[in-house]
Formats: sequence, C-alpha cells, structure tokens
Amino acid sequence: MGKNFNFFILIDPRDLSRYDGWMKIKILTLLSLLSLSPLSYSLESVTTTEEQELTKTNMVRKVNWKEGYIWPEVRILTVLYHLPQDNLNEFLNFETHKTYIPDMLESKIIKKISANELDVYFEMEMPWPVKKTTHVTHNLITKNTDGSYTLKWNLVKADMLSATDGFMRFYPYKGKTLLEYVSHIVPNSSLASMFKNRVADDVEKSVKKIVKHLNNTLNKRENLTATPQSNNNL
Repeated sequence: MGKNFNFFILIDPRDLSRYDGWMKIKILTLLSLLSLSPLSYSLESVTTTEEQELTKTNMVRKVNWKEGYIWPEVRILTVLYHLPQDNLNEFLNFETHKTYIPDMLESKIIKKISANELDVYFEMEMPWPVKKTTHVTHNLITKNTDGSYTLKWNLVKADMLSATDGFMRFYPYKGKTLLEYVSHIVPNSSLASMFKNRVADDVEKSVKKIVKHLNNTLNKRENLTATPQSNNNL
C-alpha cells in the first residue's frame, strides 16, 4: 500500500541526440513508466489484501484472540477525509467525546504533563448488571518520520480493568488520512466473559462514530473558512 510521490526527471528532448538508438529507447521507456506509475513506499502494517478491502468497503476489521485473555485485541483500518494532523487535533478535544462516542458519559483531561503527554479520565455506561465504569489513561502523542501521527494510551487506574492498551495512528494517504485503530482491553471483572463476543462489534461501532464526527466536523470547519464573509459596509 502506498503514498505516492511524483519524481520529475528534467531532460531536454534536444539532449537525446547525444545518445545512441538503444539508449534513447531506454530513456523514453523509463520516462513513460514514471509518468504512468509514480514511485511509492509501503506502510508496513497494511497488507495488499487489506488495501484492496479498504478500497471496496472503506473499513477493515481484524480480531486477534490472544491466549490467556478473555477479550480480544481489535484492529480497525479506515479512511478519513482530511489530513492527519487535523484529524488528530479534533480527536484530542476529549471533552467532546461524550457527544459522539457510544456509552461515553464523561471524558476530560485531568493532568497535562507536557504538550504531547497527558492523563485522561473516562466514565462509561455499561450493560446490566454493571451500571458504569471509570478509568484513567496515560496518553502520548508522537509525530513519526513518515508524516503520520500516533496517539498511544495505557492504563493508569480503573475500577474494572487490569489494562487497556491501544493506539490511533493517522497516516497520510492519497491526500486524506488512513486511520489505524488498535485496542486491547483486559477486564478484571468476573462478569467480563458475558461480553467477550460483543467487544469487536462495540469497537467497530465506536470507530464508525469517531469517523463520522471527524469527517463532519472538519467538513463544516472547512466550509466556514471557505465561505466569504458578508460586508456590512456595502
């Protein structure tokens, strides 16, 4: 899977006279191939099959049942309309999560360690017989050499979890963003096995809501910026 880079080879057609016939053919063939197929690099975490599935459905879901764990690790790939940094910045408005993420009752930054490191409190509604659960995660934001951004989290404390590890990575992708979302929650409740078969569906549902929010919010912001302001002096 690739992000395309265009390479321009500056050769004056008059310079071709300096080469013999066979060399001319090789140069022209190379130029035609470059114009038709821009060179690219691969995102190592995404397979060719996953890219094909993304093209068809705009979402790929992988469920990994790890030995010794009740709940699976869930990995989602999907495409967002806007650029990586814009999507990340909007998602970092944690206080708004309760307005669009399913079952989220409260979310807020409780400790800002640095510009790219913070602790966040979450309160979530749970199915019967559990009413709700609370937890705090440590979050680290990094910019990667490939132009992507990563938000990685792990558990600080919780009332019903032993661990929650995961990350969101926003890759540059065809002028848009490829979102990779990975979550692995380790519950410490005796009731956890009751919900194990719905974990993947719940994660996918949440990611779909996140995608919808990011796309709609950034579209509206973009439209507002593009709309010329009326001049009341006229």
